[in-house]
Amino acid sequence: MDKGLKLINSELNDALYKLLNDDSAGADSALQERKQKIAMLIKVHVRHVQQTVITNRRRRQQKSRRRLKQLRSFFMQQMMELQSRYLHMFAMLRMKHAQLDNTHTDNTQPDTHDDLNLDNSESEFVGVSQTQFWEDTIPQYNDEEFLNSLHVTRSTFKSLCGQLAPTLRSVPELAAPHLDRISAEKCVGLALYFLASGERISIIAEQFALPRARTIKCLKVFCNAVMTNLGKALRLLPQSEADCVNVVAGFQRECNMPAALVGVLGVCCIPLRGKGKSDAEFVPMLRMEFLLDDRMLFRELQLSNGNGNGPKAPMFAEPPNPLSQLPARCINRRMVPAFVLAPVNQNYPMRPWLLQQFSDPVAPHEYDFNEVADHLHELSDCALHRLMSRWRFLSQPLDISFQTASCIITAATVLHNLLEELSEPHMLEWGNTVDVSRFRSPPIAPRRDTSEDLNRAVEVRDFLARTISSTEM
Repeated sequence: MDKGLKLINSELNDALYKLLNDDSAGADSALQERKQKIAMLIKVHVRHVQQTVITNRRRRQQKSRRRLKQLRSFFMQQMMELQSRYLHMFAMLRMKHAQLDNTHTDNTQPDTHDDLNLDNSESEFVGVSQTQFWEDTIPQYNDEEFLNSLHVTRSTFKSLCGQLAPTLRSVPELAAPHLDRISAEKCVGLALYFLASGERISIIAEQFALPRARTIKCLKVFCNAVMTNLGKALRLLPQSEADCVNVVAGFQRECNMPAALVGVLGVCCIPLRGKGKSDAEFVPMLRMEFLLDDRMLFRELQLSNGNGNGPKAPMFAEPPNPLSQLPARCINRRMVPAFVLAPVNQNYPMRPWLLQQFSDPVAPHEYDFNEVADHLHELSDCALHRLMSRWRFLSQPLDISFQTASCIITAATVLHNLLEELSEPHMLEWGNTVDVSRFRSPPIAPRRDTSEDLNRAVEVRDFLARTISSTEM
């Protein structure tokens, strides 16, 4: 192109020179001036053409280079994404393979190796995260971020580690010679993060760079340590006289219930993703019954499902039980058995120690009793909402077996009681997405009640209802 432009320029200069110096026709000065103008216009036009050609060529070259650069960047980006997807898929396949090994172990040895298969091949997998979540990320959190991640303050976390460390260090699985040692702080942090975040076990295992089996083992070891060190002190039915006096007085101040109520029963159902002991046996949900005291702390817990695991009878339905053996209380010169309030619309049997609302109230005192009962059931829903918003794993379908879920839920209620007694912060935004109405339990199958305690229970409820009406302000 450059040679072509030079040739055009030389030919143009020759033509212009001949045009200016052509006197053969004896042109006058006017004609000569017109020739000069024509020559100048031709020269300007050619220069404009030349400039346009050069400019377009440069722009075309720049556009071509820019497009090649963009294609190269796009190609490199696609290669990086493919590599990342490959690594992620490889990690997920390894975890799925580990889960299949765990399921096989659960089916063959459900009582001794639940959710645990610490073979050498699985222990070699330690996750694909570039950064260590516990070692690198958590220490960089400020106090607010730490609280929102683990739902406990740093001071309480250190206190928990101090109380549970002797028990955790004595567990051989956490310090196996052929595996990486798991510190007591990491075990406590992993368990609290699982309870607070509601993430699935596989995601927790990847974040903490542990195999799924060791992650579940950490959770079970932590829960056993909590129950060993804290469970007895924080999870008891009011049995001592001083404890009973405080509880019944608290309910009387709260709702004007006569001083014989020692607890409110609640029930909910938590969905499970796991299977039972056989491949064809599915566990759709876990039924949780709980007893709350006047401070809405969890005193008793009963977990069961529909496949023969755990007790089938409703809580405190059959005598003898710890509730039926509590001493009676004197109310208006009449001895009234200590009782709990059964959940509404659940077909619990009427017993002197297990009372229900009036199903079809007619008299004013019956409406008064139901009004007090409704207020107590609202407090029960608030307590369940507070528990589920603190430990978000309860509001998500659990991808673990029934035995492991029972162990974790029991320890979670104990931890909840401990944090409530310590007045730990409880942020309102934790419960923005928690709706306890989604976990309503279907009623138990109704049965014909021929017990001799039924008539006595009706008399006790009628007496309490009349007492409430006579003491209303």
